[in-house]
Amino acid sequence: MEKLTRKQIEEHIAVMGYINLQAQDLQGLDLSGMFLGRANLSGANLRGADLRRAVLIDAFLIDTDLSQANLAEADLSDAELSGTANLSGADLRKIKLEGANLAGANLSGAKLSGADLSKAELTGANLSQANLAGVDLLGAADLNRAKLNGANLSQANLKDVKLRGADLSGADLSQANLDGADMRAVTLRESDLSGATLRQANLDQADLSEANLNGTDLTNATLRGAGLHQATYNRQTKWPKGLIPTLTGAISDDQQPTTNDQRVL
Repeated sequence: MEKLTRKQIEEHIAVMGYINLQAQDLQGLDLSGMFLGRANLSGANLRGADLRRAVLIDAFLIDTDLSQANLAEADLSDAELSGTANLSGADLRKIKLEGANLAGANLSGAKLSGADLSKAELTGANLSQANLAGVDLLGAADLNRAKLNGANLSQANLKDVKLRGADLSGADLSQANLDGADMRAVTLRESDLSGATLRQANLDQADLSEANLNGTDLTNATLRGAGLHQATYNRQTKWPKGLIPTLTGAISDDQQPTTNDQRVL
């Protein structure tokens, strides 16, 4: 079967009003700006395809190969990308993924800066080494058990996000907003949380060993059973009331004892 062209796809949609592209070979095809709302692209090969500003609202992309594809500014709101959808290395800058189902999807190494992932389902998704700087995850996005090791989440809005059991080891979370986040049993080993806010976050059983907590705001956070061995902090770090950092194995970065006024807030 010959590969479909952009013109053929456009003409079919013009006649039928919809299109089924399931398991089609569309590798490298220019589909930029095209309306593909509710299209069935499950199992299709879209590796390296140009989907900039394309509209894929409510589209089915289960098991679709979108690796290295350009989806910058595309609209995939409420799209179905669960299972083994492959978006590794894809350009997803400023993409709209509000309410999309990305459970178990592979987004490793993807560029997601400025993306809208509010209310998205990301349980078990692989976001290792992904760039999510400044991403908006407001609206309790579900990242439980997600792989975010080495990811860039600096200045990201992660307020109230579900990160239970997620792997954020070595991640850059500097100046991120994690207020109220569910981070029970999360791995934050060697992560950068400098300047981040984790007010009222749940960090019970979390691994924060060797993390950078300089200037981190942990006011009213819960840390029952959390590991803080060799985590670094400074005078600007705000701890939960009653916590004595020197008794946790954490290390003062400024090498000076923290006064009661500075650590109990």
